[in-house]
Amino acid sequence: MHDIAHRLSRIEAGEIRARLPQHVRRVPVFAPALCRVRLGGKRIRLGGREMSAGQSQLVLMPAGCELDIANLPGPDGYLADVVNLPPGLLDRFRDRHGPLLLRQRPGMELCPTMDGALQSAWSLLIDSLHGGAAPEIRQHHAEGVLLALALAGQAGPLLREPSDSLAQALKQLLMLNPAAPWGVETAARKLNLGASTLRRRLAEEGSGFQAILEEVRMGLALQQVQGGQRPISQIAEASGYASASRFAARFRQRYGLSPSELRRTL
Repeated sequence: MHDIAHRLSRIEAGEIRARLPQHVRRVPVFAPALCRVRLGGKRIRLGGREMSAGQSQLVLMPAGCELDIANLPGPDGYLADVVNLPPGLLDRFRDRHGPLLLRQRPGMELCPTMDGALQSAWSLLIDSLHGGAAPEIRQHHAEGVLLALALAGQAGPLLREPSDSLAQALKQLLMLNPAAPWGVETAARKLNLGASTLRRRLAEEGSGFQAILEEVRMGLALQQVQGGQRPISQIAEASGYASASRFAARFRQRYGLSPSELRRTL
């Protein structure tokens, strides 16, 4: 889908709302993103490590991660801003501010506490996104947030060198049209590879074609279900599933709850 390709190339803001707790496991992060909780709290797990965020933290979501996420409403519900960052923005930031990479703290701290500079930079970014500012201004303010994080030594997870794995290239391809009847041969041809070469190289990276296809389809479906507007039957079709019941079963198997159960928390 051209719309998905366009979204991956621009800075985009959204909101996540919930009336009831949401516990979603194995959430794939395809593009780097930032999240700021405005109401309630958030808990994320990466590997064996659990981290929490409230209004004082900024949640970093590096591309390529798979997170277990709990959105926990307070008395007034749960509300969070999410900003998706195009990978090219981070590439340019690395090139421009290379020495700052040496200042980053080790580890994968995904919920750093926001200091005054970061809070100010975040407010400018959100205002520019919600106010319909020009793309150049949005990019300027997004770089301001990255700079505030980097100066505090907190941008390490986002500024890791991007993976050049074949699996990542395949994911970007499949995201262009997740509902297409993808097969190994079709994908390999698009990537200028032979089908056997694609299978072998994915196996060397510890993955497989069908697993990646399902991860992409389920990841995009999760975003649409949380959007709360499109009928689940249409989401199933757009995700490449002819059967809504099979889609619901696969969704539950991956995330731990069905699409309708997740909708009821909104």
